[in-house]
Order: sequence, then C-alpha cells, then structure tokens
Amino acid sequence: MSTSAAEDPLFHSPVIGSGPARLIGVHGWMAGSELFAPLQLDAAHWTACFMDCRGYGARRVVAGEMTIEEIASDVLMLADHLGWDTFHVLGHSMAGMAAQRLMVDAPERLLSAVLLSPVPAGGARVDDARRTLLVTALADPDVRLDLIDVNTGRRRERTWLEQLRDLSLDSTVPAAMAQYLAAWTGPGFADRLRGAACPTTVIGGRLDPGATEATLRETFGDLLADVEFVMLEEVGHYAMREEPGALAAALDHHLSRVAARRAVSSLLVED
Repeated sequence: MSTSAAEDPLFHSPVIGSGPARLIGVHGWMAGSELFAPLQLDAAHWTACFMDCRGYGARRVVAGEMTIEEIASDVLMLADHLGWDTFHVLGHSMAGMAAQRLMVDAPERLLSAVLLSPVPAGGARVDDARRTLLVTALADPDVRLDLIDVNTGRRRERTWLEQLRDLSLDSTVPAAMAQYLAAWTGPGFADRLRGAACPTTVIGGRLDPGATEATLRETFGDLLADVEFVMLEEVGHYAMREEPGALAAALDHHLSRVAARRAVSSLLVED
C-alpha cells in the first residue's frame, strides 16, 4: 500500500453540519468510516468529520505503521487541515484507544472525548483462543460475521449481520487489520493516561460482551479525572448501526454536560 501525502484521501474527508461543536469521529477495527453513515447528528449543534484510518475505507492504499499512535497523529493532521485548533473526538473501539492517546499527546487540542465501546489505554487482554479467532476472521467471512453476531448479543437478523459483514469486507485490508490487532492488544500506555482531565463520556452497549458496565467503570473510573458513563439499552458493540438515534442523543447529552462544566469553570474564574 502506498500513496503520497499530497494524495492522501484524509484531506478530502467529508465535513457534515455547520454547528459550533467540532467533532472528529474515528471508527474501530471492523470497518471504515462508513460505519457511521446511519448516525444523524444535529447539524445545528455539530460540525463533524469522520476519518478513515490508514488501510480502511478511502485510505485503504495509504501506507503506515498501523499503530494507535499513528491514528492519533492522523487525527491531529486532519484537525490541522480543517483549521480546528481545538475539537471534540469520538473514538469507537480501537479508535477509543487512539482518543485516549490524544489525551496524552495533545491534551490542549481536546475539548472533550467520547469513548464508544472503547479498547482501554492498557490494551485489550485477549487469550490465545480469542486471538486465533480474530486472526481467522481476517480471511474467513463467516467467522467475521459470527464475531459481529456475538458482539451484538446475537439479537440481529441474518440480513443485518451480512450487511455489516459486507461493509467490513469492502472497507478493510486484512494485512492492515492484522497490524492494528497487534497494536490494540499490545501493552498500551495506561500509566501515562492516569489523571487525564479531558471531559470524557464512556458509552457502552448493554449487549456488548466485551464492554460491560462493570468493566468500563472499573477500567476508566479511577483512570480519568472527569468521566461519565452512559449505557445504551438493546445495543451491542456497534451503536452507530444498531441504535443511531440513541447514540446521537447520548452525544448531545455529552455536549450539554461539557458546555455546563465550562460555564461553571468560567464563573469560578471570574469570581
């Protein structure tokens, strides 16, 4: 995979809406930015740009190291291109880990973060059997479909699962996915994140077996200084596909919470 920096489709990522809140959204491991297509944000509140990681979607042929640090760096590169000195970030799954990396590498750029069914900063702990399953899914469409089925609580119809599986196959490169798998199951950087003050909402789905409320609270409750937890009902790992309206409402709630916190902080400074 190769393309020059000037040709990188990153710089042509579509921008949606015209609201004052600037959001960069980043997909997880299973599919590219089109994963977010059903998510309809309030255009009066948000200006959003959904980015493809290297090896995904419009950037399938863009070479790179395929690391969490590189995803975070590309987010900053996109923000610079958009002229956004500060912004909100939404990171799903693997990219939730990248959003946490931004809290370490560029906290001054972040207005807030939303971690959607996130991989923790310390990396996902997977045993040998699980790792073998994930690696097998790279080349086996049936295994990939079964992973999606498990991660959505085995509640979805076959047609729905096939549509998401096909999006995954069409928007990914197995070699890049393999590199990213090593990155998000690696040792991570939790020790550098502890105490991060970025206003954060962690959103999980009740049907997601890998991101239960107890696990999310245990992982992030003591790690982040300003964190709220939201659990979506009847949702697994892909809230933007399963219940996009509920996710949009959760994002609006997050924005309201951040605005209220900033208003209080301003009053305290004035006093």
